[in-house]
Amino acid sequence: MRSTILCFNTLIVAALAFTGCSGDDATSSAGSTSDASTSTSNSTSNASTSTAGTSATTTETGGSGSGTSTTDDTTSSTTEDTVATTEDTSTGDTSDSDSSSTTDEMTTTGSTGNGELDECAPGELLCDGACIDPMTDMDYCGAVDDCIGANAGIVCDPTPTSLCEGAVGDSCQAGVCASACPAGMKGFDLSESIEDFALPECVAEVHIYVAGAQGGSSPKGGLGGLAAAVEGDLCVSPGTTLSVLVGGQGEPADYPAGGGGGSYVANGQVPLFVAGGGGGCYSVGNGGAANQLSQGGAGLGGGAHNDAGGGGGFSTDGLGTAGSGGLSFLNGGGAGVNFPLDNATTSYGGFGGGGGSSQSGTYNAGGGGGYDGGSAGNGNASKGGTSYMNPDATNTVFMPSTHAGDGVVEISW
Repeated sequence: MRSTILCFNTLIVAALAFTGCSGDDATSSAGSTSDASTSTSNSTSNASTSTAGTSATTTETGGSGSGTSTTDDTTSSTTEDTVATTEDTSTGDTSDSDSSSTTDEMTTTGSTGNGELDECAPGELLCDGACIDPMTDMDYCGAVDDCIGANAGIVCDPTPTSLCEGAVGDSCQAGVCASACPAGMKGFDLSESIEDFALPECVAEVHIYVAGAQGGSSPKGGLGGLAAAVEGDLCVSPGTTLSVLVGGQGEPADYPAGGGGGSYVANGQVPLFVAGGGGGCYSVGNGGAANQLSQGGAGLGGGAHNDAGGGGGFSTDGLGTAGSGGLSFLNGGGAGVNFPLDNATTSYGGFGGGGGSSQSGTYNAGGGGGYDGGSAGNGNASKGGTSYMNPDATNTVFMPSTHAGDGVVEISW
């Protein structure tokens, strides 16, 4: 009878163990996280039931050896099933993790939503299917966001504003349409030298204003003759170097004074604009004004009168005695000295070819410098120098007898 009971208990334990394994295997093959969790729960429940059932059977029979051994084996088998199920569950989680990672990576590609795409370089925008730099692009200058409507920026016009060869129009600069050759101006005052000025490489046209210098005045009340002024526009080659001379006013004297210097702008030895200086005064009489525009020619120096010097021209010096004639532009434009030298009642001319005055039998005022130098004259009968504007210049203006004091030159573009 005891043997029969033991055999019957053994069969029950084996059947329970077999049923637990089959459940675990079926659950493991399902391949999903949800099923694996259910299998694990069932396996644990089975294991608990199996153990409890075995323990009860052993108690009924009063045995401890064989019954206890069977319980341990069954528990061990159930634990192994649970481990296997856990491994399957882990595999399922890993698969889900990979899938999620792939999805996240795919969603990071594409538009940022404001017209700027991953494939455009930093600072660029996608405008009409192409990456552009809104700081320099001629068609979308200053564009923002999606480049549509008010965000499209401005179309810059590259059409030159001048007819001069080499002239340029607008370009996109820092997101703003502006001239590709920025405007500028250079002013010149009396320096008693010829200055060279190199124009910016982008400049193809200049506006030039030139004023000559007034003749010397007298503390007795006589005024030096007023100088002329000229201005106009002129095409130039980019990078041209211009030569500039600013005339100085004739020095004052009690009686006859020296003439004023002319002011010059030239391209090498080619005159562009010249403004004549005024003649010197005599005591209470005003000097001759610069009121004549030259019609061309060589640019000769003015004539002398009783040792007083004529004004220097563009090409040749004024006539005189012992250096009283003013020097030409091509000869440096120096002033004529007085005669006799350092006589207290007479004076030098101004830089820019002004002729010196003289006391030589009579009092004689010096002539003004210019394109053609003015002649010296007895008393206040001096002449101002002539002015000149290059025939290629446009928008020219001649202003006779208009400028007092030292000369001035302004070049703008």
